Amino acid sequence: MPSHPWLLYVYPWMPYPRRVIIYLREKDIPSSLVTVVPVSDPQRGSKAPPEYPPKPPGSLPILAIPNEGGFIYIRQSLAIINYLDELCDAGASGFPLSTYPMRGANSLARARHNELLALADECTIAWNPVRMFGSGAGTMSLPAASKEMARWVYRSLATIESWWQEEDRDMARLRQGGGGDVTVAEIVLYQFLEFVGDCYGRDMTREGEVGKDVYGREGTGGFSKIGEFLEAFGTRESARRDSEAGEIASEEVLSKMRTWAEGSL
Repeated sequence: MPSHPWLLYVYPWMPYPRRVIIYLREKDIPSSLVTVVPVSDPQRGSKAPPEYPPKPPGSLPILAIPNEGGFIYIRQSLAIINYLDELCDAGASGFPLSTYPMRGANSLARARHNELLALADECTIAWNPVRMFGSGAGTMSLPAASKEMARWVYRSLATIESWWQEEDRDMARLRQGGGGDVTVAEIVLYQFLEFVGDCYGRDMTREGEVGKDVYGREGTGGFSKIGEFLEAFGTRESARRDSEAGEIASEEVLSKMRTWAEGSL
């Protein structure tokens, strides 16, 4: 076990830190190994509590690993998750030994996992211009641009939906107590859907594009399998937002995020 806890600096309610928080809970990694350090929102100083070292430079999350009187930093959410998961798979550095592989048990499974992970991560990245141009949290109001950029989010979701429809994927296994194994890719996809729903007030599983997609293909609208996934994963203890830990945005911030310009999205 590390002589000192590793420190995970986060904005607790924001999307990229949130996926790491959910991962820690799924792996049962205790705070004695990785302590979550809540940092105040950038508009409120971006400060860590005084009992911890100051927030390191860079965007969050940041994992700070004690090393010879200083720290080694890992500064990207998926890099942090992959690093911790490798430690758990090996039972190294005092981390709990994985009870099942979260990134695929063999080469083919890892390839399938990475397919989903890439699309899920793309959704979060592509959401930025949607909210930037269409919501009150953005810096400029360009509703038509917001609506156009949303089509790229729907593109990724439509691909995931088609995969899951083809295999008639059973989402009940992901419910709390359902006995199913959770993957890193599923955590990332859930984090995106939850973030957009909780913070921006938009259910992307119901708002799928009707008409032609970005490549001129006809869409049917809505994503029923992804909707089942969102509902099932949301029952898990790891997905519960802890208001006392700052995992819910302030009413002031939520009000801005949930205000959408006419004609956007």
